[in-house]
Amino acid sequence: MKYRESNTGLPTSTKILKVNHAGEFGAVNIYRSQLFLANIFMKDLVPVLEDFLADEKRHLDVFWQEIQRRNGVKCKSYYLCGLGGYAMGFTSALVGRRGIMACTWAVESVVINHLHNQIEYLQSKQDVEALKAVQDILEDEQNHRDTGFQSGGANNMFYQPLRCVISVLTEGVIRLGMR
Repeated sequence: MKYRESNTGLPTSTKILKVNHAGEFGAVNIYRSQLFLANIFMKDLVPVLEDFLADEKRHLDVFWQEIQRRNGVKCKSYYLCGLGGYAMGFTSALVGRRGIMACTWAVESVVINHLHNQIEYLQSKQDVEALKAVQDILEDEQNHRDTGFQSGGANNMFYQPLRCVISVLTEGVIRLGMR
């Protein structure tokens, strides 16, 4: 998705921050629900998921601080992202450890693509603060994606339908939020 000037009165940079903030709330809830099941059935994954959750909480704070600096409010899709994230995380965890990693890989792959496009747009607009917020989280998201890949969630054909559904839903929520 290429980002361009908004025709709704709200600057695209602010929309990007709000949508990213809502997405991070979704990610927090993905990992919360996965942790719930991992604590029961996959205790060895708990430290990884706790690290991912801590990263996502930090990202949530990064975007919220920048939104507040601009006197903004939460995205209208904030709670939808939270609820959807929880359902997505829970469903993927029911499939097992590779389901969790397939979910991680799929979500982060879509997010990373958007972050790169956002960086390009924000550089062209010289919005230094928004650019810094987006750049601050990119490495963590890449590490999450790479962990999902290395753990077998990204390349197992049995998880292709799960990855596809998660990718489409993630892309759809981002596009909906940017409207």
